[in-house]
Amino acid sequence: MKKVLLAVAESAMHDFKPILGEEQVELLVAQDGQELVDLAKEYHPDLIILERNIPVLDGLSALLLLKNDERTKEIPIVAVCEGRCDQEEQAKDAGCDAHLTRPLNPAKIREVLKNFLRGGRT
Repeated sequence: MKKVLLAVAESAMHDFKPILGEEQVELLVAQDGQELVDLAKEYHPDLIILERNIPVLDGLSALLLLKNDERTKEIPIVAVCEGRCDQEEQAKDAGCDAHLTRPLNPAKIREVLKNFLRGGRT
């Protein structure tokens, strides 16, 4: 079973949980950026979805740590952005593999999941 690690605000969690349930994935939830990094290293998920404004260690810093670590650099990471061009650009520069923009669109979430989970990552 594919694993997805999610580190987003509670409001975004409501957008993702039903769709991830349809995909029948094992869902790991991080409450903050440090927990995200720790869980990624421990469980090596098939996909990470994060947003910038998470506590302790912000999403951008967590993204940089994960993409610069040999153990986690190959894990695809999708950033949830607020729609400002600078956030999308910063996430891309940090190594983000894709991004979703608020307000979240269920069809776009499904498309991103299909690309990263069904596409088969080795």
